[in-house]
This record gives sequence, C-alpha cells and structure tokens, in this order.
Amino acid sequence: MHLLTEKTIHIQQPASVVFGYVSNMERFGEWFPGVISIASANALDHGQQGKEYLETVSVPLRGMRKVKMEVREVRGHQLFATEGQFPPLMPRMEIALRETGPNSCELTWRMFSRNTSWTARLTLLPLARRVMDKRATLGVAALKKRLEAGEP
Repeated sequence: MHLLTEKTIHIQQPASVVFGYVSNMERFGEWFPGVISIASANALDHGQQGKEYLETVSVPLRGMRKVKMEVREVRGHQLFATEGQFPPLMPRMEIALRETGPNSCELTWRMFSRNTSWTARLTLLPLARRVMDKRATLGVAALKKRLEAGEP
C-alpha cells in the first residue's frame, strides 16, 4: 500500500463520541470535501466490520463516480478502516483514535492506495496525493469544528 496523506488533529470530545460519529459513514459527506452522497448498502450496524456503503464522489477530470466501500477493520474505539472498490486507486481510509484525556482525543486520518503497480505510482498517485491532501486538510478541520460544537 502507498500512503497518500495523513492528518492528525486534537478534538475536545471523548474517543467514543468521535468514533460513533466517524464510523457512521452516512455522515462522511457532512465533513469531508468531495463526497456528494453516501448510503448504507447492507443492514449491518454502522461501525461494524462488513458494513457496506455506496458513495458518490467528485473525481478530478472524471466528474461524479460511485464507489462501493466496505468496513474492513474495527478495533474498539481506536481504529476504523474502510476499503473502496475504485480502480485504479483502490483506496483504504483509516481513522485512528487515541484518548488524550477524559474528554479529548487525538484523531489521525490516513488515506492509502492499495494499487501497488509501478505505473500507478508514477502517474496516478502523485495527483491523488495532491487532491487527497487538500481534501484531508479541510476535512479534519471541519470534523473538529463540527464535533467540538456538539453538532452530532
């Protein structure tokens, strides 16, 4: 896997509250740029491994695209990871949480590409890095603002 971007922020909310919000991917578009819509694609609960979503995203130079995503890894309130079926990028998003106090935590948001080909590394990944880095910067700031304002 190739790391595209990583952003870390401190949020004045318990990790359990932050996890409850970010693990409901139907809310992803409320704070992350480029997400047009996202809906559950199976009956599993949010935050559960195997939960599926259908996401509509804005893709530079390609317009809107639908991406099937699945929750691949969940570890308590510490890690939430999804993988999307979106060739050739084949994204993996990870959200890691670490308690820093009784009502605060550190959130690290990462985006990877699961495409390991050398042609993707030379052509697709540089553009994906630029786009995702900008979106991630705006997204984690919006997430922090929303959660600290008590909006969820």
